[in-house]
Amino acid sequence: MTRATTYARHAGRHAQRGQALPEFALLAPLLFLMLFAVIQLGFTLSGQIGLTNAARESARYAATIPNATSAAVLTELTARQMPKAIPGFRNVAAAYAGSGVTYCAAPNPNHTAVFPSYSIRVRVNAVYRHPMLIPFVGQIVDAFDGAPDDALTARVTEEMRVENPRLTSPGVLSPC
Repeated sequence: MTRATTYARHAGRHAQRGQALPEFALLAPLLFLMLFAVIQLGFTLSGQIGLTNAARESARYAATIPNATSAAVLTELTARQMPKAIPGFRNVAAAYAGSGVTYCAAPNPNHTAVFPSYSIRVRVNAVYRHPMLIPFVGQIVDAFDGAPDDALTARVTEEMRVENPRLTSPGVLSPC
C-alpha cells in the first residue's frame, strides 16, 4: 500500500466525520413534530373516549329514572360525568350550546295496530371542545374542525330506552 492511497483513505474518513450533526439538525424538527403530534393525538382520543363514557353514563342515569327532566340529565352530564371521565377536564370547554337531552317515543317490536306498544327513549348529545395542549401541533390540528379556537370539537350521541311500563300511545312525545 502506498503512502498516497493511505492518505486518501484517511482523508475520506475525516470528511465524513461531521456529517451526522447537520443531518440530525435537518431531521430533528420533523421527528419532534411527529412525536408531539402523537402525544396530542393520545390526549385527544383519551378525551373522546371519556366524552363517550360520560354521555353513556348520563343516558343510563336518565333511563333508570322515568321522570327525570332534561335539565337534571344535562346537569348530571356536565357537572358529574364529564369532569369524572375526561382527563384534564375544563369546565369552559364544555360546549353547553350543543349539548342536550331529548325524549322521544318509539314503537316496540311487538307493536301492532290492534295491540299498540310504545317505549320512551332518551337521547343525550354531548359536545366538548378538547384543548390543544401542544402549541404548534394545535395550530395544525385546529383547522380540522373549522373553527380557529385552539380546540378540537367532539360530538357524541347516546340513546337508551327508559325503563317504563308499556305505553299504548306516544302521547305528547315526538316519534324517534
